[in-house]
Parts: sequence; C-alpha cells; structure tokens
Amino acid sequence: MTVQNENDNWLPRIEAALCTGCGECIARCPTAALASVAGKAALIRPSACTYCAACESVCPTNAIELPYLICKPRDEGENDRE
Repeated sequence: MTVQNENDNWLPRIEAALCTGCGECIARCPTAALASVAGKAALIRPSACTYCAACESVCPTNAIELPYLICKPRDEGENDRE
C-alpha cells in the first residue's frame, strides 16, 4: 500500500509500465527534477518541479500526466447547497 501526501496529488505522475526509458522528458526538464531510476523516468526532486509540462508534452508514450484542477467561477446569485 502506498501512502500519499495530500500535496502528491499535484505532482507529475509517471506510469512506469508505459515508460520506455527514452530520456526525452529528463532532457527537457528545465529544473532537473527528473532522472532515470532503474531505466525509467522518475521524479527525484519534486520540490524543483515548476509544472511547466515540458515532460508531459514530449513523452512519446504518454507515460507522464500532470493533474490539473479546473475551477469554474460561481454564477452571481448562486446559493450554497448543504
């Protein structure tokens, strides 16, 4: 069982089963937050990640996902429902 910190929800996710270890994401990461671990890309410096999405856009197998939260402004006059 993996215990996740609440802040882990907003870090890049790398699906090891899809990662081929090509290294494109590692080469494109402007902050060196990624590295190769056991032949696969891994987020080794999460605090360095700026969420620029360079790694996600360059991955040829779509092994990297950056979760985003989309917020919709509340319409004027809309009441909270409890």
